[in-house]
Amino acid sequence: MGLKWLKDSPKVIRGMSFGHPWHKGELAVAEVAEKDFYLGETPLQTKVMAYWPDGSVKWTGHSGVVSSETELNFHQGEQLEQQAIANEKYNGIYFDNGIIKGFFPKHGEGINLLDWVQVSGEKRLTNLHLLLQYQGKKYRSQVTGLKLEENGGEKAVIKVTGEIHIQGQCAQEFTLRFRIYRGLAKLEIIHTVVIIKGLAYEGLGLEFTTALTGEKWNRQVKFVGDDVYSEPAQLLLSRRFYENNPNYHLQAQGEIVKLDAEDEPMLLHGKENAIWNNFRVVQSTHRSFEMAKQTGKDYCWLPMGDGAHYSGTLYAGGETGGVACSLENFWEKAPSEIEVSGLSHDQTKLTTWLWSPEAEAMDFRHYSERDHMLSGYEGMEEIRSTPVGIANTSRIWIDLFSTPASNEELLALAEENQQPAQIVANPEDYRNTGVFGYFSLPDKSNQTKTMLEEQMLALRQFYLAEVGQRSWYGFWNFGDVMHTYDRFRHQWRYDLGGYAWQNTELVPNMWLWLDFLRTGDAEVYYFAENMTRHTSEVDQYHAGEYKGLGSRHNVLHWGCQAKEVRISMAGLHRYYYYLTGDERIGEIMEQVKDNEEYAFDELPPMREFMERDGQKIPVRVGPDWSALVSNWFTQWERTGDQVYLQKILTGIDCLKRSPNRLLSGPITMFDPEKKTLDYLGTGLTGGYHMVISFGAPQVWTELAMNLEDDEWSDMVAEFGWMYSLSPEDKEHYSEGLLKEPNFSWPMFATTMMAYGAVQRNDQKISQRAWDLLLQNDLSGMALPVADSRQAVATWQKVSEMPWISTNVVSQWCLNVICCLDLIGDEMKEEN
Repeated sequence: MGLKWLKDSPKVIRGMSFGHPWHKGELAVAEVAEKDFYLGETPLQTKVMAYWPDGSVKWTGHSGVVSSETELNFHQGEQLEQQAIANEKYNGIYFDNGIIKGFFPKHGEGINLLDWVQVSGEKRLTNLHLLLQYQGKKYRSQVTGLKLEENGGEKAVIKVTGEIHIQGQCAQEFTLRFRIYRGLAKLEIIHTVVIIKGLAYEGLGLEFTTALTGEKWNRQVKFVGDDVYSEPAQLLLSRRFYENNPNYHLQAQGEIVKLDAEDEPMLLHGKENAIWNNFRVVQSTHRSFEMAKQTGKDYCWLPMGDGAHYSGTLYAGGETGGVACSLENFWEKAPSEIEVSGLSHDQTKLTTWLWSPEAEAMDFRHYSERDHMLSGYEGMEEIRSTPVGIANTSRIWIDLFSTPASNEELLALAEENQQPAQIVANPEDYRNTGVFGYFSLPDKSNQTKTMLEEQMLALRQFYLAEVGQRSWYGFWNFGDVMHTYDRFRHQWRYDLGGYAWQNTELVPNMWLWLDFLRTGDAEVYYFAENMTRHTSEVDQYHAGEYKGLGSRHNVLHWGCQAKEVRISMAGLHRYYYYLTGDERIGEIMEQVKDNEEYAFDELPPMREFMERDGQKIPVRVGPDWSALVSNWFTQWERTGDQVYLQKILTGIDCLKRSPNRLLSGPITMFDPEKKTLDYLGTGLTGGYHMVISFGAPQVWTELAMNLEDDEWSDMVAEFGWMYSLSPEDKEHYSEGLLKEPNFSWPMFATTMMAYGAVQRNDQKISQRAWDLLLQNDLSGMALPVADSRQAVATWQKVSEMPWISTNVVSQWCLNVICCLDLIGDEMKEEN
């Protein structure tokens, strides 16, 4: 089983974590403990991330320090005796990775998240804390918790939690994870903010101080763009010393200048120049940034230059080194800013603003005074638009230099941090191990399969381009896509109720991740990564009355009245977790493992149609129960905890006893305490397409692969078989209980049909599935899709597919990917 770089090898030496899949029974837990894993000669820190039902290892997570020279020869070798990087004591957590040392305090005022970091015995970073600006005033963070989450010889993860209070009340909660790797003078920070009060916040930033050394003309700020642009605190330039001033020429290139007695006349003039203490680069929108400087807070900001997309990396340094700050997705998640204050002072402040105070304040207000259920396809006649509990996660790097950073180092650093390298496995290994259920590899063995591959590529490329064309950027928007297109305005329905932001509706996450797993395409990976970050944070509630739920699609991400478990289900995010070992995504999936115990208390999903019966709540077998199964399955495979397996088996046993098994309902009465499903009837309101539109086929077929329960497999197959039948046969075989139009959108059920075809060895079902996927007019989608692309002009020229619907695209691509795996050999060439 081989590993490879996702796109390019790292531009700089850096720490990295990645996941490795294993065949069932291939690797025992004891074997992980007996020997260390390596990449060539590079040792790796290893943990088990998931287990197969037989107890063997399903996923391992590996962390280590890599470079462009790292050999991707993955193997086990001798165990190294390494000292752990971190050491927890009564007063806090100390760390020493061989290059840098630091201290996270447990006691004191709780303002500092990190007290200090030393490089070569000198404190290069002190007093790291968070800032929140509101109504012109800055409020500082208050630490409430400190935890050593992971600690080994290659990597340590320190988790700091806390709150920011405004006028004595909690306004925001935060979690910061500091990843520290062996031998690197670097802090990798994963910052998560949770909104507790939906106020008009003006700024959100991370700040620390550093002690720079040297003369004012050797204090520098370096801006990294196409090249490095350097500005000193004081210029060695005057009207008399320009052409024949080699020291100024070096200074302009960002070099440290060494003066002698011959330079006194020039220096006499240079010392008369203004001293520039404050610098900033502000990405006000995704289209525009500006660099500026200031002598002091009581004086004007002087514009230095501007551009479109800033790299996100800025350096402040002196004669014996400095600090570089980098913010991932700097322009994509605008408004953002990096600020340097007091460059010539004994203590220089650096602030990375995730939301720049130079931009307009955050606006969490709803877009309308009322609901728009009838016209806008909104959830129901309620108003539940609230940001309270939503979150946002960003990645920040702080690089500490004991000697002045060169322009070449900073360029490489900025390039790496804009699109970080990642180690991944080969597509065939993800598929053949079965760790993500059923999906196909690209196949062009006949004309029809070639055509299908071309359609999926064209649709993927369309959405990748649409992000830029439609400006789907911003702190709260980046990573999401829109729901439905308006061909008359040549614009997405951004302003119409349930047709605007997608918010995981019909699981585009699953489509994109399976597309990456089968193709290995790096651009799809980054697209899916950004979508995972967004949908797991912004579209999901992590605190407040809707904790454990997510918001259905709406004009605002948090605007819809429908708050449901399907939007927060773990199965949407587990791909990214297992590929990277990301601690924050693991935490999010952990948060929903028991959300059935409280998520339905105030908001039963079918409250518009049915009343609850005591503690029993009307839910749909899908997407409600299937989402819970996804949460339980993920927790079971991650921990081996049989409690979560039993939750699944309890529901399955209830369905087995129901008159029509999985076809019962689709509404059933769920007992959150006992996890039981009580039969209410067959063919009830709700529609069977809703059962399988939100990832249930992927959840249930992978579950069948792991349970090896013949009856459960037959129940899933029976569902697909029933969907494939004619209306007359549906009524006949169900004794009149199952009728149209309860079986609308049959294309959505083609994966279930394919599974049924395999289980029942029935080529008629296979052909029905392919007929549905290959029909020439599918809700406006005509094959080949490229023929529908056209150029139009509104206030700008755009390229559009007038029929485009993310619902249709997501489901069509997802079902094609799975059907090619299950029944690809059953396709008739003449299709």
